[in-house]
Amino acid sequence: MGIDPQHRSTASTARPRATAALAWTACLLVVATLLGACSAQATTSGAAATGVAADSGAGAAPSAGAGGGNDWSHALQVVANLKAQPPAEPIVCLLGGSAARESTISDASWAAQVKDLGGPSVAAYNLGSRNRTLAQDVELIKALPKTRGIVYIGINVGRFTAPPSHPTLDFPKPTASLPPYRQHQYSQSKILSVAKKEELLRKWLAERYPVFKANYATCLRTLDKLVATCKSRGLHPVLLELPRDTQVIGAALDAPVARFTASCRALAKKNDVPWVSFVSAARLPNAVFYDLWHLVEPGRTVWQRLLSEKTVALLDKYGLETPEPAPTSSPAETPGP
Repeated sequence: MGIDPQHRSTASTARPRATAALAWTACLLVVATLLGACSAQATTSGAAATGVAADSGAGAAPSAGAGGGNDWSHALQVVANLKAQPPAEPIVCLLGGSAARESTISDASWAAQVKDLGGPSVAAYNLGSRNRTLAQDVELIKALPKTRGIVYIGINVGRFTAPPSHPTLDFPKPTASLPPYRQHQYSQSKILSVAKKEELLRKWLAERYPVFKANYATCLRTLDKLVATCKSRGLHPVLLELPRDTQVIGAALDAPVARFTASCRALAKKNDVPWVSFVSAARLPNAVFYDLWHLVEPGRTVWQRLLSEKTVALLDKYGLETPEPAPTSSPAETPGP
């Protein structure tokens, strides 16, 4: 049966139109994909979010990518800069998740306080970032130059919830100065009610405690590896218990806390490194915590002071109070007249 000439003409005209429509649709999809990618990149690499992060600070499932957010980008940039140009003064840094990030006022304030308390000039960096794992910390320390300094390894229940991983870090190019960075995502202008905190506590026990138990042994081995990695870079590792709202938590977390405390004490003894805790000495009330883990302004002031005092003592203990001697040339290396 033949095709009507009029139908053939209409079909011939429709095919180019359909092809053009498909091409236009494909173009729109490409543009949308590119815009989405740019938006995602801006979210990851740009200024820190002004809203409150959803991270529990005690072992929420790791977000997509290594750590996620501007705090992770900041940590990578700090390490990239240190690797490119090691400072003359000792390095003092704090590793951990968002609970570590929220526990100091600022890097400049921390360094100045160490000096005001009788210590030397130091390059102080809070490298805490959301949902950080001990495996990521190992890779961060591997990238540092061999230098002098102290590495505080922040410890809480969340540090033992991450599943086994083998992260590969993508460091940015070094910069002359660090990009703008907003360290804090929590403030005393808004803290959760006691009822909400108690709800979070019940949720952690129901959902995260089983994960803690399942991944504990692996995380402890990674912590041991992290301590060894610090030592291999010439740095002095210090196991530091991070703050928690003991007023609300009460005895609910006694079992997991006792477990990691005993393990950390044993690991510290085996490796001849300090185990430090301010949780009892700080006497921090519920009012200085946003939730169960994250300090707000008044709490940071107390915690950083204790950390600075300990830092001064450790700098003296490890002989880091004195400037590093300049390298001397051997007779064979001394240039002739």
